[in-house]
Amino acid sequence: MSPLWRDELGVYLSPHRVCLVRMQRGLRPRLQAEHQRRFEDVRDDSWSQPLEALGKLLAEESWRGARLRVVLADHWVRYAIVPWSAALSSPEERLAHARQLLASVYGDAVAGWDVRISEAAPNTTRVACAVPGELIAAVAQVCAARGGLLLSLQSQLVASYETWRHSLPRANAWFVSIEQGSLAAARLARSGWDRVHVVRIGADWTRELKRLQIFGRLASSAPGEGQVYVDAPCAWREIAVGAAGSAGASGLQWLEESTGTPTTLQRLGMTRRIAA
Repeated sequence: MSPLWRDELGVYLSPHRVCLVRMQRGLRPRLQAEHQRRFEDVRDDSWSQPLEALGKLLAEESWRGARLRVVLADHWVRYAIVPWSAALSSPEERLAHARQLLASVYGDAVAGWDVRISEAAPNTTRVACAVPGELIAAVAQVCAARGGLLLSLQSQLVASYETWRHSLPRANAWFVSIEQGSLAAARLARSGWDRVHVVRIGADWTRELKRLQIFGRLASSAPGEGQVYVDAPCAWREIAVGAAGSAGASGLQWLEESTGTPTTLQRLGMTRRIAA
């Protein structure tokens, strides 16, 4: 069978759960299976428990023999905005610059982490994303041990943005992706993302959304600008609307599932939102 027609697995890993979807490839890809495994009494951001669970799942017949696309929760990711600089003429120089920016924000905590920079047109900002090298190596090892080919590895904020970008304005808005324990937000500008905001959250996560709304209104120059577009578990939408009193009062744009045939990562995101 051609590798292009092999099934794909979408895998979402967070300290609190693992989500999997299996998509049968072909002219009309379709969902074959989906699964979620939750972990109780999680006290830290360790990745040992979700990776152990993933290894056991990949050993099962229903999840074997496929290529994998993995999304990592933002608990394990650090971001920095990299302004355009004409003085940086090579990928190596841009990477070194990104590392300096990350170190200026997070200090020695990100020393030795794996850093990637987004592609962007000249004169526009880029986004630097740092992930612990040990985590990347552990994911690759689990996939290889079960005969799976790792096709892609992305952070939740980046993967979610790619899923929803067709529904977002080009500028003057916030895009937010929420998961238990973590909220990550990117402010959209004409030159690309111009700010990234990542916080740990608890039961008061609606307060962080309200804070972003205030930021958006203060930075906007017209009534239709400064909106906050939210990618969140479906059940959480009702909580936020109830806390605000009504959907209109909340002032948030809750992103809704689109019709059509989803990609593996789009279907994975849907499972993540519905199963939470």
